[in-house]
Amino acid sequence: MVLRKLLEPEFGSELRVLGTDVFSESVSLARSVLSNRKAVVALVAGTRSTELQKIRELHRFLVYALVQIECPDLWKVVLVVPDTEVMLFQDRNVLRQVLGREPTDEELTRGQTEPVQVLEEVLGLKNAILRDEELCRRLESVDVSCLAEHPIVQQVRRFFRDHREGRSTLTL
Repeated sequence: MVLRKLLEPEFGSELRVLGTDVFSESVSLARSVLSNRKAVVALVAGTRSTELQKIRELHRFLVYALVQIECPDLWKVVLVVPDTEVMLFQDRNVLRQVLGREPTDEELTRGQTEPVQVLEEVLGLKNAILRDEELCRRLESVDVSCLAEHPIVQQVRRFFRDHREGRSTLTL
């Protein structure tokens, strides 16, 4: 959500950022887009864990699922620890706008390691689909430009820019 809002003005529909709330659906969509040569794809996945072994396994799984596509330089896997929602907790003002109130210090602290759980509690939505819909609705009016320098945003932006400028992102 945040990545789309930050990157679409610069790159438009020529490039796609695919979130991975359901890994199999996102991988399938990424493979479809890539096999039809419709766009360059950044598959951004929350790791849902801080355990290094689990993060490595997830990365291997996602890369293996995409490596069979003919042009491996058209896609990139970006992992966010523990979840992509952690970006909302990087700036108090962004979080204030999302929540519609001042976040507590505890919410800010816990949000660094348990962003989904904090959002579920604050929004009162345990259902992932309803939570994501509510977040999307709230993010429509939030200025997230201060998150443009976040390392995840920069990594995805650099990948897209390299493709736009004709530079391959494969390093051997």
